[in-house]
Parts: sequence; structure tokens; C-alpha cells
Amino acid sequence: MGSQEKTLKTEFSLEDEYPYNRTGPVRWIISHALRYPILPLGLLLAAAGNNLAFGYVQIFIGRAFDLITSVDWTRADLTVAALTVLGAALSQGFTGLIRNYAAEFMAQAIERDARHELYVSLLGKSQTFHSRQRVGDIMSRATNDVRSLNLMFSPGMMFITDSIMNLVIPIVLIGFIRTELLIVPLMFSVALVLTLLDYNRRLSPVSRDIRDQFGTMNAGLTEAIAGIEIVKANVQEHYEWDKFTQNARRFRDLFVQRGEIQALYWPMLAFAIFWAVGFFHALTIW
Repeated sequence: MGSQEKTLKTEFSLEDEYPYNRTGPVRWIISHALRYPILPLGLLLAAAGNNLAFGYVQIFIGRAFDLITSVDWTRADLTVAALTVLGAALSQGFTGLIRNYAAEFMAQAIERDARHELYVSLLGKSQTFHSRQRVGDIMSRATNDVRSLNLMFSPGMMFITDSIMNLVIPIVLIGFIRTELLIVPLMFSVALVLTLLDYNRRLSPVSRDIRDQFGTMNAGLTEAIAGIEIVKANVQEHYEWDKFTQNARRFRDLFVQRGEIQALYWPMLAFAIFWAVGFFHALTIW
């Protein structure tokens, strides 16, 4: 293990434990993904090929229209044009399947490895450590938080990668067709980046609070159920009920707040505006 990687402080350890980079959350996630290098590489290449094929479908359809509007086209020329469109469409479908499979396999593998890493760490902890922890919080992290890693890669990382390729590759193809058409797409790219940064700035703290509040609510409920005899002996049912209700209400409020932030998704508004601007710009240079 390199000097930048930190080992977990455990009372027991496995000899064949995989050395993940734990110097930070981003590096830790990357080290998990790089354990299977063929999967992220396949995801990137397939996403690029998928969007490239989709772009060429539009180009070949445009060339087919140019062909049939000419006076000297033949049936053989039209057949070739149709076959090129079909080939590009089949390539798009094939690369899309590879992209989806790579993302899903990587997500499942990372969820499995992260859960295994967590369990190994918990098994290596001392009894003193476990006696100081809230069981419900650990349970929520071992189930929901690890599951969130799966969703982060599939569909999250897959959609992010595909969206980036879906933005970059069409702009490159547009530049090869006619450079004047690049004005509006580049303006939209700037607006998209700014609105996404603002969206992430508003959404990230609320999402983090939701995960923390869920752990707190789950831990309190688990402790109350596990010690129900003590709760009843001390006539604390109403206190525990009020505490759980307060935690659940806080979780609900955060969930609603996240929904309100997600409803104000300004990138869609920017897309609609620049779609109309791009159409008008294309008419002016026709």
C-alpha cells in the first residue's frame, strides 16, 4: 500500500484485504472503480461511441434528404443512404448496451466491495468501539448508504458520462458541418455549467442532511425497540414516541425541501430557451 493510503484502525485484519485509498472520499471511490479498470474504460468508450453514432444518424439522414432533392439520384444511391443510417443506428444500439452493462456491473461490484469492506472493518473493531456506537446508525449505513453507492454509478455516473458526451460530441460534429452554428451551442454550454453548479450548491447540503437525519431516526428507533422493557419500566413511551415523531418530521421536511430544489431545475429552462434561440439563429443564416 502506498504512503498516501491509510489503513483502518482495527483490532483484527485480513491478510488478503484489498488496499483501497482512504485518504479522501473521492479517492476512495476512484480506487474502488479502478479495481475493475475495464469497466470504467468500457463505459467511457461506449458512451462516446453511442453519442457519435447518434450524431452520424442525423448527419446521414440529412445527406439522404439532400440526395432525394437532387435530380440525378438513383435507387442504388438511396439504398446506400438507408444502409448507412441503419448501420449508424445499430452501432448506437450496440454501444448503448455495452455502456449500460458496464455501468451496471461496475455499480454492483462496487456495492459488494464497499459492503464487504465495511463488514471487515466492523468485525475488526473492538467491543469497546461497538458499545459506543448507535446500532441503528450503523445499520442504516450498512444498507442504505452502501446501496446509494450502487445508484451513484448506475444510473448516476452512467447518465453523467452520457450527458457529457452528448454535449461535447454534437458540438464537435456541428463544428465540422458549419462553424457559424457553434455560437448558440457554446452559449448553452456556459449556461448549462452555471445552472448546474448552482443546482449542486443548493442540493448537496440538503441531501447530506437527509442521510444524516435518516441515520439519526433509524438509530433512535432501534434503540427504543431494543430497550423496550426499560422504556416501559420507566414509563417513557410518550417521550420515545415524541422523539421519533420529531425525527420523522425533520426527515420529512428535508425530503420536501429536496423536492422543491429539484423542481427548480434551471438547466431545463436554459435548454428550452437556447433551443428556440438556436432555431432562430439557424433560420437567419439559412
